[in-house]
Amino acid sequence: MSKAHATVFAAALREEADPGDQQTATADCHDYGNSPYIGPGAGCTASFLLCLACPNARIHPAHHSRLAHLHHALGNLRTAIEPGQWHSQWADGHARLEHLKGQLGTAVWTRALADVTIADRELIALLLNGDLDS
Repeated sequence: MSKAHATVFAAALREEADPGDQQTATADCHDYGNSPYIGPGAGCTASFLLCLACPNARIHPAHHSRLAHLHHALGNLRTAIEPGQWHSQWADGHARLEHLKGQLGTAVWTRALADVTIADRELIALLLNGDLDS
């Protein structure tokens, strides 16, 4: 299993955004043209949840509230759908967010949940509904 597909958080944590990175729904991408999922030169078409497992991804404080909300939403979704479906579609992303939560610490995560914006909620709703997939 490649690192990009492992159920661990592999994105790099940063203190601030790099203006050269491309924004995605869950992280900033440092090398969109050379995806570990698709290969060099093709651009990345992987799920936004896989950004959390990608070495090209960069997470900085502007992502924290969105990702904390996504983690919370995936936990809620777990109680609303059939367990096998949740496991096959959402468990890996939830596990990566659990890993991130541990790396950031309780205080940062609690603050991130308190700072969730309407825009964060709308973006995560689009992601969970599949409306960002093209």
